[in-house]
Amino acid sequence: MNNSDSSNNTNPEIDTNAASNTGPMNRRDFLATTAGLAAVVSAVATVQVASAQPPAAPAAPAAAQGRAAGDARPVAGIPAGSQTFNTVITKLKEGKQIFSNTIFSPDLDAAKKACEGQDFVWVEMQHSRLTWHESEDLIRVIAQAGCIPFVRVPNANPGDIQKATDAGALGIIIPMVDTVEEARKAIAYAKWPIGNRDNPNTKPWGHRSSGGGQFTQLWGAGYQTNANNNILIMIQIENPQGVGMIDTILEEVEGIDIVMVASNDFGWQAGDRDGDASYNAREKIVREVVLKHGKILAGPSSWQDRPGYRLFQGRRSATNTGYDSTGNRIP
Repeated sequence: MNNSDSSNNTNPEIDTNAASNTGPMNRRDFLATTAGLAAVVSAVATVQVASAQPPAAPAAPAAAQGRAAGDARPVAGIPAGSQTFNTVITKLKEGKQIFSNTIFSPDLDAAKKACEGQDFVWVEMQHSRLTWHESEDLIRVIAQAGCIPFVRVPNANPGDIQKATDAGALGIIIPMVDTVEEARKAIAYAKWPIGNRDNPNTKPWGHRSSGGGQFTQLWGAGYQTNANNNILIMIQIENPQGVGMIDTILEEVEGIDIVMVASNDFGWQAGDRDGDASYNAREKIVREVVLKHGKILAGPSSWQDRPGYRLFQGRRSATNTGYDSTGNRIP
């Protein structure tokens, strides 16, 4: 009942002409009638006050239905941490090895084809001329093809990381990490803060701002309260400084999921090559530290038979790292 209806309604049990239609009352009848009228008037007033209050909102469903595209508000009934829409996480929990293709061009048909038989697609923004507009289109096509989009950003800066997450990337790859500060920035700008104290985002909290993007269109209404536990952070160790810092980085920075030995630069930055004793000694340091901290160890897909490696840049069928012994890319 709305307010206008309740203010115009009269109670059918009250006859305002009753006194003129009856004879004189004795004192006892008068008091009884007066008390009855007072009780009825009080009841009517109570109904009117109650009806003036806004109606209680219906309980929200477990998942929002019929929301406008891009509406990223948290959805009641979807607690933070409850939804996993990153299938790479699911497959890793099942003990599977994870493989990928890498995209350098804005060709959307090629991106769709690159998803066939792969777990994720690596969108290359460090060494390509892709624009962010083109990358956003690639991320959409990859997600719609049933694959998980990862983006390698140029470095750990807020603008690039947040453009990638707003576009819907569920993997953020940070190259050339060799300081604690770089690793902290990777977490800070890929992860949202508490967000809503009544339904807080999953920790670790960061400083990602609430800008728009296609993330909700791709991953659903529960994205905003569940993004923190679906976006994987991969750091790449590519130089001797990074090798020396990896234990400290993993000890001090919460939220790193994957550490990759970037096989080509791992040697290129130090002057040796895979198979050299010095190269193998550094790789062993990284491998043992990463596994000690319980993180996912990543490398080129040609390393899929090496102990401990779970996630790979490259297809399962790869037989080389993509580079020859001198460090030149193999066509």
